[in-house]
Amino acid sequence: MKQRDEGCANVNAPIQPKENQPRAAQGAQGTLRLWLLAICGLTILIGGAFLVHRASGSNGKGIADASTKVVSPVVAPAAAQVSMRNLQFSPVAIEVKKGDVVEWKNDDLVPHTATSAAFDSGTIVSGKSWRHTFTKAGKFSYVCRFHQAMKGVVTVK
Repeated sequence: MKQRDEGCANVNAPIQPKENQPRAAQGAQGTLRLWLLAICGLTILIGGAFLVHRASGSNGKGIADASTKVVSPVVAPAAAQVSMRNLQFSPVAIEVKKGDVVEWKNDDLVPHTATSAAFDSGTIVSGKSWRHTFTKAGKFSYVCRFHQAMKGVVTVK
């Protein structure tokens, strides 16, 4: 009967150096390969760090400029806060300047409104809020359409 692995090398045989190279040359090649691998690794790390540095826009120039320029976000003006809680507005009376924003936030379990002759929030459900910018001076009384006992006043100077 023929052996099935005639063409296969003996896997248990020790690894032998090539016959035409001396052992010292093989060791030097192994060391050289390790050095090349280390240099390639460092090049990749340094190159990656450089690209991250450039992409951060720290020098203001380079490939990544078009996509990494800092754009200032549109910031909403600071708003005076009115909370809707326990079926009342808090604070009941608030004073702001012309051009200021008032935000009503529903911190209650039921829906509310902030309704006056000059503005109407519509229904504000629990956890949501509504903002209004006051562009005219005056005294603006408002109520909750659902709870007529809830009353408040915004004075705009």
